[in-house]
Amino acid sequence: MRLLAATGVRMRTTAVAVLALALAIATACVVVVLLLDESLDRSVTESARTTARQVAIQLVREGARDLSASDVASTGDTEAVTQVLGSNTRPIASDPSIVGHPPLTGARPLPGQEIVETLPLGLNGDGAEYRVVSQGVRGPGGPYTVISARSLEPVAEASTRLTLLLALISLPLLAIAGFAVYRAVGSALRPVERMRRTVAEISTRDLASRVPLPPGGDEVHRLAVTLNEMLGRLASAQSAQRRFVADASHELRSPLSTISTALDVSSQHPETTDELVPVITRETARLRELVDDLLMLARTDDATDRPAQTEVDLDDIVRAEAERVRAETPVEIEVRAGPAKVCGSEAQLRRAVRNLVDNACGHARERIRIASSVRGGLALVEVSDDGPGVAEADRERVFERFVRLDASRRRGGTGLGLPIVAGIAARHGGRAQYVDLPDPSYPGAHFRIELPQIELPRIGQE
Repeated sequence: MRLLAATGVRMRTTAVAVLALALAIATACVVVVLLLDESLDRSVTESARTTARQVAIQLVREGARDLSASDVASTGDTEAVTQVLGSNTRPIASDPSIVGHPPLTGARPLPGQEIVETLPLGLNGDGAEYRVVSQGVRGPGGPYTVISARSLEPVAEASTRLTLLLALISLPLLAIAGFAVYRAVGSALRPVERMRRTVAEISTRDLASRVPLPPGGDEVHRLAVTLNEMLGRLASAQSAQRRFVADASHELRSPLSTISTALDVSSQHPETTDELVPVITRETARLRELVDDLLMLARTDDATDRPAQTEVDLDDIVRAEAERVRAETPVEIEVRAGPAKVCGSEAQLRRAVRNLVDNACGHARERIRIASSVRGGLALVEVSDDGPGVAEADRERVFERFVRLDASRRRGGTGLGLPIVAGIAARHGGRAQYVDLPDPSYPGAHFRIELPQIELPRIGQE
C-alpha cells in the first residue's frame, strides 16, 4: 500500500483499475465454473439414473433369467459401469469391465426406492470418485438392486480445462485494459501537467499569466478556470498590497518629514522652539493615529487573530459614543438606541462605531444621528449626518484604504477609518455599507453596519 501511495496518480489509477477488473473477472470465472460443475454433475447423475432405470424395467418384466452382460454393458470401460445384485446381495450381472468385482456399494434400497451416492470406487486404482445410483426393483425371481455408476473425473477435467482457458483469456484482457487505462489517464492528466508547468513558471513579480483552458466542460476544465480565478485574486491582492505599502509609506513620510524639518529648524534656531513644539506635537499625534490604524487593519486582515468573543450590546456602545461626542464637539446628537445584541469583540465593535461617529462629526453641519436596531435577523448600527454626503460614484471607494475625498483631505484624515469599519464588520460575519436614505433632516451621508443578531429572550420566557 505504501509503495502504491508513493507512485504517481497515473500508475495508481491503472493499478486500481486492473485490480478491480481482475477481481470482477475472477468472480465471473468462479461463477461460470461453479455453474458448469453443477450442470455436469446433474448430467452425470441423470445419465446414471437413466441407465439404472432401463435395466430395472427389464428386470420388472423378465427378471434376471435372460439378463446378459450386454444388457448391462455401458461404454466398455470403467468410466460408466452397471451392476445388478440378486436377493442374496451378490452380483448376478455386471459390466464386462468389472466382472468378478464385489458389490460397488453397500446401499440396498427397497423396491421402488433410489439412493444416490458419491463414492471412491477404486476401479482404476486411482481412487477416482463416482456418482453411484442404486435402485430397488421387484421382479420375477425376487428383489433386485440395480447399481449404475458414472465417473466424476470428466467433470473435474472439464472444470480444470475451463479454468485454464478463462485464465489464459483473462491475462491478455487485463494487459489490454491496463494499457488502455494507463493511456487514458495519461491523456486526461496531460492538461493538468501543462497547468502545473504554467503555474510553476509564474513569478511572484508577474501574476498576469494564466493557465491554458482545456476543451470541454469537465473537471479538468473547471480546475483550470478555478486556477485562473485564484491567480486573478492573487494578482489583485498583490496589487492592493503594493498600493497599500506605497500609500502607507507616503502617509508616514509626510509627518516624519514635518517632524524632521521642525527639529532641524529648532536645532539651528533655538529661539523658534516654542513655536515648533505645537507642530511637532500635532504631527506626532497624526503619526500615532496612522500607526494605530495600520495595526488595526493588520488585525482585521489576519485570519489567525481570534479576539475574545463575548455578548456585546450595540445599544450601550451607541449611547456611550453619543455621550463622548456631546462632551467633545458642539454637534447636536440624536440617539435612537434600540436593543441589539451580537457576539464578538467589544473593543473592535466600539472602534467601528467610533470611526463612523467621528467620520459623521467631521462632515456634519449641525447634527448627526446614531441608531441601533434589529431588522430581519440582523443587528444594525446606523450613523447619519446633515453634511454634503458622498457622491454616488464614491460610495464604494470610501471603504478602500487611503481613499480620501477632497473634504477629508482638508480635514487631515488618514483614509483608514472606513476601511477599518468594513474590516471589523467582515471579521464579525457582517458588512459595512453606504445606504441611500432620503431623510430631509439628515440629507448627508448614511452609513450602516450589519451584524448577525443574538436572539433576545421574549417577555414571559425564561
